[in-house]
Amino acid sequence: MKFLRGLIMFLMLLGGVGVLLYPDFLNWQESQQHAGFIQQYNENVALMAQAELDYQFDRARAFNLGITDIRVNDPWQEGPNDVRGTTAYYSMLNFNHSNQMMARIEIPSIRVDLPIFHGSTSAVLDRGVGHMPHTSLPIGGVGNHTILTAHTGLVRSRLFTDLVDVVVGDVFVITVGNQRLAYEVFERSIVWPHQIDVLQTDPDRDLVTLVTCTPYGVNSHRLLVFAERIIYDEEMVAMIIPVTNLFRMRHLGVLVLVLTVLIVSTYRGIHNYKRKKIRKKNAPRILDRKLEREYDALFGDNDETD
Repeated sequence: MKFLRGLIMFLMLLGGVGVLLYPDFLNWQESQQHAGFIQQYNENVALMAQAELDYQFDRARAFNLGITDIRVNDPWQEGPNDVRGTTAYYSMLNFNHSNQMMARIEIPSIRVDLPIFHGSTSAVLDRGVGHMPHTSLPIGGVGNHTILTAHTGLVRSRLFTDLVDVVVGDVFVITVGNQRLAYEVFERSIVWPHQIDVLQTDPDRDLVTLVTCTPYGVNSHRLLVFAERIIYDEEMVAMIIPVTNLFRMRHLGVLVLVLTVLIVSTYRGIHNYKRKKIRKKNAPRILDRKLEREYDALFGDNDETD
């Protein structure tokens, strides 16, 4: 009976640990997929000739020059807000033809390293960061304003969940082709969904705005994080640890706890089993000795003489 109670308690503990770690496992799994996209992207870019890369950037610059009025629609609203770009748009910065990945964003302060895909449809936002089609392509340049968006609060992936922790002065880096562009956050704002359409270009600045839902679990408003281009330094992203290689201390602690409980439970189970087996084996001899003591106490030693 004690063994059964112990087994039930251990299974309950194991189930609780499973529930605790399940979202992190899904996030780790999704991050592996993101890392795969980024690796394939880097490999494709490395195989391209500089002339081909220059051609892609020239086309992107021409595309950006053609944007005279940014049209921003809330990507989390249904209907016309699920904006799709034109066929020409999807051919821009298409370094990785298999998955429409155009760039990569790294935010060191919150350990984000994610692929950026063309468009901001629900299908795109389910797998990474989306680029809003009718905004500047993320190639840098004065007068450009790139708007990137991603989910907050997905069970299987954190994406922009921690964007609320980004503060003024933080830096993030966008990699497009073989170029690295750094941006420094200068302002944060929380607005209603319909208010994101006020975002426009500034002829004297090179801007990127990151957009996500807020607050967590409610998603009634939109968090806007504004950043401006600065000089890139390799040390800016040195602190990023890929999630696929990041084994958090709490995970390690939980695993140590589970292993300790398992080892102790197994040891006690084996120890109790051996003790019961020894008791069962020695039970007749113990009973005989007990009877002998009782007999001697009642009748004394029969071998004694008067």
